[in-house]
Amino acid sequence: MQRISAVYSRPGMELACPIFDNWGDVVLQSGIMLDSRNIAQIEDIGVGELFIVNKKTEDVFVSPMVPPELEGAISKAMRRVMIECRAMLTSRNQQPIDLVLVNNLMDEMMETVISENKGDPSIAGCYSLRDYNYVHPVKVAALSMLIGRSSGMGKKEIKQLGMAALFQNVGYLLLPQGILDKPGFLNNAEMKAVQRHPVYSSQILARYTEIGPEAANTVLQHHERWNGSGYPFGLRKEGISKAAMILGMTDVCFALASKRPHREEFLPAFAIEHSIVSSQDAIEYVIAYSGELFDPALVKVFTRIVPIYPTGTMVKLNDGRAGIVIKSNPDCLRRPNIRIISGPTKQMAEDVPDICNGCELECEERHTKKEVKRDVDLSKDGRKNVLISELSDY
Repeated sequence: MQRISAVYSRPGMELACPIFDNWGDVVLQSGIMLDSRNIAQIEDIGVGELFIVNKKTEDVFVSPMVPPELEGAISKAMRRVMIECRAMLTSRNQQPIDLVLVNNLMDEMMETVISENKGDPSIAGCYSLRDYNYVHPVKVAALSMLIGRSSGMGKKEIKQLGMAALFQNVGYLLLPQGILDKPGFLNNAEMKAVQRHPVYSSQILARYTEIGPEAANTVLQHHERWNGSGYPFGLRKEGISKAAMILGMTDVCFALASKRPHREEFLPAFAIEHSIVSSQDAIEYVIAYSGELFDPALVKVFTRIVPIYPTGTMVKLNDGRAGIVIKSNPDCLRRPNIRIISGPTKQMAEDVPDICNGCELECEERHTKKEVKRDVDLSKDGRKNVLISELSDY
């Protein structure tokens, strides 16, 4: 099995897993050979990644961390909640919003995330502008809860963090209509309005839901940054709650890897066609701004659990060979175990040793980089067999 970004889907690929829409319903069954009509359907839905058949890695377990049908069910539930919330804000009804279904689904997601038997997390963003406000928070919630668990949080804290992620942008309902869909840069007045949304979101949670005050405070602070450059209060370092720092970090990462209406003005050239940054570059961004925008201790947790190249990804080595990741390596982001499938040496996969021979120095150096680059050739340092890029070739 092979994992690919949806933008790399091509006619003739065979689906190894069903494709679900953003609401958890199957739209394409496994075993289907993709054609131009299917690919157009995938693009319209806004699927982030898909899994295709590759006979050279049939024995490799590849799966998303959270089942897409569960993600979709939560997105669907959140769409209903947002509709109810808008109606309550309009009518000024003081009755709490019914969150029983959302709570039950989030309990299921939490148990999935903290389970040892799960797939690699991946930064597959939301490619649907239409459904972004319902899909993006669910993806952010799953990764936030995983980081929370890995940083020592208990179940109650993890659940509160997940709920905060879901409702981080509910304050958008109080913004002027159309401001979030405006292409290009916002003017000063529009930017100030948008920067009030954490306050609005926190107030809505406190007034219209029974979610605890911890989640409301996390939502209030999730745009604050380690160096004090965030909003709405300009808090810095330990003045920001741990949960808010986790949420802010994962929110930025997924937003970079998602399609947004204002993105083209500052995208690298390779991504302008799709209005997204690659998931690898989104991860590199978080690493690059460790100690500036993000808590360095939490970035280290992030880098241990979020592989740049998740299991099933096809990659290229600096010696010209290509392979598929068969196991991620939390101790060295760019040196997972791979299965060689092509290259000038014609070596078979079983003849190739594990890529990582230990490179703590290189990994430590990457925490201090300020320049975000997609391809890094470390062979000039005398190190061999370094991953330098993801391949889109099938």
